[in-house]
Amino acid sequence: MTATAASPHTGTPTASNNGLLAAFVASAALYMLLDGIGLNGTWMAALKIVPIALLAVIARRELSGSTRVLTLAALGFSALGDVLLALEFPNQFVFGLGAFLLAQLTYAGNFLRTAQFGSRRFALRGLAVATAAALLAKQVLPGAGELTLPVLVYMGAIVAMALSAAAHRSGSSLLFAGAVTFLVSDALIALNRFVDPVPLAGSWIMLTYYVAQALLVVGTIRAHLASRGA
Repeated sequence: MTATAASPHTGTPTASNNGLLAAFVASAALYMLLDGIGLNGTWMAALKIVPIALLAVIARRELSGSTRVLTLAALGFSALGDVLLALEFPNQFVFGLGAFLLAQLTYAGNFLRTAQFGSRRFALRGLAVATAAALLAKQVLPGAGELTLPVLVYMGAIVAMALSAAAHRSGSSLLFAGAVTFLVSDALIALNRFVDPVPLAGSWIMLTYYVAQALLVVGTIRAHLASRGA
């Protein structure tokens, strides 16, 4: 999204979004830095969702109708999951997983509204996603123990999101890249928790997560503008 991107509401440039994207990058980097040096607490949970809140502001400005509602809902569920995973309480992981499950299903529902499954592009992208998911499941599920069912359900949801992004009528590479990057982020969480510790896991997980959310939002906005003839 650039300074010359047109608003779906006014058709005028929205250069202020550049400032919001810069703030997104800065707040994400700040959180990752402080998290990397081991700071924690409720205020860190609040800082963690600032980048997502900034993406929500951009989405609210640039989108309209059901696309805006569903995108904001997906970001809201993601922010809830961020907070739940950042706090310490019983069954924290399961509750956080549940919030992100709702986020993935909401994203999937949004993309499915304009899905086209008959293209060669979808077949190739879908095959890549399905293969990656199968390999990940083979690695992760044996070590998931009592969390096997929740993890399997969540994996189904994020694969559905990635496939729906792959099938999006716009053919957006940004949307698909965002979905794949989200899958990578969650794969890192699963491998780090259920298989073997991943070096610098926290930093890599958050980097891929923030990049994924940004790509999904910007990709959705570009596809939305294109569908409106902007």
